[in-house]
Amino acid sequence: MPASHGCAASSATWARCRIASKRSAARAICSTGPGGTDPMAPSGTAVHHAGHFRLFLRYCLGFVLAYLILIGSGLYLWAALTEQGEDQQIRTQLQGIHHLLQARYADTPQAQWPQLTRLLQTQFAYPVRVIPMAEAPHTLYPQSLQHLEQGGLVVTDDAHFSYQRLPGSSEVLVLGDFSKPDKADVAWYDSPSVDTLVMVAIFVIAIALPLYFLVYRLWRDVYALGHMALAIQQGDLAVGAPAVGTHLVRPLREALSRMATQLQDVMEGQRILSQAVAHETRTPLARMRFALAMMQVGDEDPEGTELLEGLKADVTRLEQLASAGVTYAQFGRSLRISTQRLEVAEVFDALDQRLPPGGRVRRLRFLPSHQRTLVANRDALLLALGNLIGNACRHAASEVVVSASTVEQWVVIAVDDDGPGVAPADRERIFQPYVQLQRHPDGFGLGLALVHIIAIKHGGRADVCDSVLGGARFRLLLPDA
Repeated sequence: MPASHGCAASSATWARCRIASKRSAARAICSTGPGGTDPMAPSGTAVHHAGHFRLFLRYCLGFVLAYLILIGSGLYLWAALTEQGEDQQIRTQLQGIHHLLQARYADTPQAQWPQLTRLLQTQFAYPVRVIPMAEAPHTLYPQSLQHLEQGGLVVTDDAHFSYQRLPGSSEVLVLGDFSKPDKADVAWYDSPSVDTLVMVAIFVIAIALPLYFLVYRLWRDVYALGHMALAIQQGDLAVGAPAVGTHLVRPLREALSRMATQLQDVMEGQRILSQAVAHETRTPLARMRFALAMMQVGDEDPEGTELLEGLKADVTRLEQLASAGVTYAQFGRSLRISTQRLEVAEVFDALDQRLPPGGRVRRLRFLPSHQRTLVANRDALLLALGNLIGNACRHAASEVVVSASTVEQWVVIAVDDDGPGVAPADRERIFQPYVQLQRHPDGFGLGLALVHIIAIKHGGRADVCDSVLGGARFRLLLPDA
């Protein structure tokens, strides 16, 4: 990516400032003071209880609904299969009643049948009527009507009514509706609707109580393992595996415990290796710098002078690379960072003062912000924003703009430039350590990686998108505490 002369000078200045202060800044940043906060920590036991209760409701309602659907479907299929047998059973039960009633009507003159019907009505829990044959319901099938005319007993499909022709007349004896007995002698709890509600309530309680305790035990163990995984994610590899009472999640507990132990061994090996490499690298570099300072090249040998200056530049770059690597490793190993409330205007002023006038791009602007304060570690924030501004200066054509705003629950500090931008395919990869899209003499591929690590340690994130200036917009998103 091309850069103007002013941007190159500015980036070189930023590189020197960053390397000189990284180790001291990392020590101040990685210490956890009284103000240190854990943005990923749970809010308390209320979240735990609300979480498992919501989970219980979700599974319980789904389980009960599926259970009722299966029971209803099974009962419906069974009723369809046994419908013919039930009709025959009902018909058999009603034959005796109809036979006795026919005999009673046969012994009574037809003129007295209305009086007899009113008398019988007082003795039955369901209606008893006598209607003309012509008033027989048209809902009956033709075969049923024919059977009725021949004196046979006919029961409707829903088994609510029974019909039989009285012998020697054109009258039909009707019994029913059997589904609506006389309510005067029936208690409220004997109604079919109450029976259905009680049955459903028993089903729900029988399912919900065991399921609640099962879900609670599973949720408690999974919640504890989630805390363990979260601690591992934050770098606390010495976290102990919680005790779990559910056999289903015990393999997960053992796997997490083994993973934490293996990660701890790997991280410890990396720490020892990085410290050893940094220490062993600085010693020969110091000797090389001393030897180069002792070397004298005459004015008559310009080629030797050029080679000597190149060696000095290479030694300086190696020293900066070693220091930057140590700083990155220190940030990666830190569990959390101490934070405080900062004034956005003061942060912008500090960044502006760190840039020498001769190293500025043609236009470097800090826009006034409606966001007055934010919660962060001052040294870490200045280091991250310094890296973003230095990166923007290296790649901008003429203009870099720094701004702050609030988006939902985030405080967003954006650095815009009018350079060539970053391709969408490279926007995730660019925050990885030692990744440079294009080689630059003042870059190591650790500046944006440090920005990413600092954002993560604050509980936020860093990303890049298109800028309104035509180049790239790098954003540092911090929680709006």
